[in-house]
Amino acid sequence: MATLLHSADTGRETLSFAHLLEAVSNTFGLWRQRMITRRELAQLDDRMLQDIGFSRCDAEIEMNKPFWRE
Repeated sequence: MATLLHSADTGRETLSFAHLLEAVSNTFGLWRQRMITRRELAQLDDRMLQDIGFSRCDAEIEMNKPFWRE
């Protein structure tokens, strides 16, 4: 998780390069996980979807979202 560092000289909060890199990496990881999860959701049959509380329509809506949307 990224943390902000306070700069006494400027009075502004700055994000270190390492924290920025970690935040970018975490974002790419989240996007990748969403793509994988949505691809796997497409493989479920109606019975499996019902077991997790989804209808086919719910699954279609989720699967059609771009990877950057929650």
